[in-house]
Parts: sequence; C-alpha cells; structure tokens
Amino acid sequence: MTVRVGIIGTGFARRVQLPGLALVPDVRVTAIASGRRANAEAVATEFKIPRVCDDGVELAAAPDVDVVIVSSTPPTHARFAIAALEAGKHVLCEKPMALNAAEAEAMLEVARQRPGIALVDHELRYEPNRCEVRRLIHAGTIGRVQHIELMLKPYLRGDGRPQTSSAPWTWWSDARQGGGILGAVGSHLIDLCRYWTDSEVAEVGGGVATFVPEREDANRVRQAVTADDFASLVLRMGSGAVATIMLSAVAHHGPGHFGQITGSHGTILLTGETKLEIGLPGEPLRDASVADELWEKTTVNNMWARSFVRLMQDFVGILEGRSATGTPATFHDGLAVQRVMDAARAGGRVRLD
Repeated sequence: MTVRVGIIGTGFARRVQLPGLALVPDVRVTAIASGRRANAEAVATEFKIPRVCDDGVELAAAPDVDVVIVSSTPPTHARFAIAALEAGKHVLCEKPMALNAAEAEAMLEVARQRPGIALVDHELRYEPNRCEVRRLIHAGTIGRVQHIELMLKPYLRGDGRPQTSSAPWTWWSDARQGGGILGAVGSHLIDLCRYWTDSEVAEVGGGVATFVPEREDANRVRQAVTADDFASLVLRMGSGAVATIMLSAVAHHGPGHFGQITGSHGTILLTGETKLEIGLPGEPLRDASVADELWEKTTVNNMWARSFVRLMQDFVGILEGRSATGTPATFHDGLAVQRVMDAARAGGRVRLD
C-alpha cells in the first residue's frame, strides 16, 4: 500500500517534513500548496512533487491525496484541516492547532463526524527519551509524580541561532498570525505534561510577555512585535501534580531544553535533546538515555525532525492496519492544549475543570 501525502506549506515542511518523509516506507508525496504559488513550485521542483495547488482547499480536494499535512501558518489551520476532513482525507495538523479554542472546537467537531484520522504534530511524544519518561512514570520508578519543571532557553530559530533581539520580524512575531514562543514550543510542553501524567490541566496560572517591541522585516522596515517572546506558567494537573513551564525567546544563554520530573520516590532529569538521568533517594544520578536510531539520518539532525519521522511511520502503520506503536496526539489533545494556551494569554489564574 502506498500512502499519498499532500503538504500545505513550504517552510517547516521544506526543512524538516519533506526530507523526513523520505525515511518513511510506503509514502509518496503527490501534492504541495503554499500561500505563494512560486514557493510551492520551487519546492515541487526540488522534491519532484507532481502536483502544485494554488491553496490548501484545492489540495484537500485532490484525488491523488490520502493524507493532508497542514504545515502552513496557524491562521489557516482550521480552514485547511476542515476542508481536508470534509473531503474524506486523513489529517496531520501542525501546532499550535488553531488560533484559539473556538477554532479548535470546530475542527474537533468536524473530525468526529468524518471517517478520517485527525492528528496534531506533537512529535515529542515520539522522542525516545520523552517516551522513556512516560514508561518510567507508568512503571512507578519514581513513585507518584509530584511536580514537573520544563524550561527552554534560549530558543533556536530554524537557522540554529538564538531568537534574541536581532532576529528578523516574521509571522512568528505577529499574534494575529499565531506567532510566539507559547504556541511554538509551549504547546509541546503542555502536551507532554498531559501525556506523561494521563491527566488534564485543571488550573492555569501565569502569563506571557513581549520584551522586544519591534523587529526589522526582510525589507528592513521596523514592525511591531505583538506575539509573546516569554511565557511562565504554573499548571495544576488533574492527577494532583504541579507543572511549571518557563520559555524565553530572548535569552542569549541557557541550558536549552531542560526537564525535571520529581516523584515521591525519585527524580527524572532531561538535559538537552539526548540526555536522560534517573535519581533515587540516597543514590547518585545514573544515565538512562535512550539511543536514537535515526541519529544523523535526518537532514536536520534534531529531535523534532527525528521524532516527526517516527510519528509518520506510526501514522502510516495505522492506515495500513497495524497497531500504533506510540500515542499520537489527536484533535482532542490539540483542543485541550489550546484551552491552556488561551488561559495563559488571558493571565492570572484560570480554572479549566
């Protein structure tokens, strides 16, 4: 069986998803669309994609597409995902799933009424060390989870450089287009808290901030920054655990990705993208890192690219009738994360249960 994939978007899709799909058996990319047709045509030529569409709605209706990957900017996610589901396609939607919970609810409602599988690209559920965290928690290795601490600083752009104040203005700086550190990375970390604890967020405290008020766009014109470049959240989970998340897109230095999961009988530490340690009372930390079989096989050698490949391998396996090897995030999960982000942007303390 060959699964025919159509991709909407030429940014993250070109850097990560299209090269990654070459590592997924039984997949053929048959169509590409972009908000700028010239971009779609260039990517189609580069990756030998036969069909170029003017927009995502046209691609959603294409007869030679089984799965639609919505990798365009967030304002288009709801429209394109709904069009694909209504056309009978399966969908993988990039995060943040939508601009707000109302849009995410509409997407979920359509998904419930249609036969297609609807997933959100929370690929960190397929990162080996983060999968191992879930296994260790469920095995009772550290006892009852009491609190989770997750941090990212600095935030690295697509070119590998810190965002900081020198980065150019793009849609990422525009709140109306769904930009900002909370949606870009915070959505993943909120989802990990739910994934690890198998519980929903009951209460959200904290908020977001913007520290760099203006950036230059590609034409060297100063543009106002309206999206968040900092977020600090405290989540009370339904399981009783407390999670803290701190994200900075303006920090010049820092540990990168860091996580600590504290349980009643021990601790799990995540450092960077590849290191996992376990600490039990009275014992030193021991390395429990899980090797990544895709190391240096993806064009961009980072956990996002490698985890996307595993997610798509699982997705294709499900379509071919095999049992899932992981726990992919559904539109239900995407909506739950969106509600947390909406509450964080509102500021203060918001109960969700």
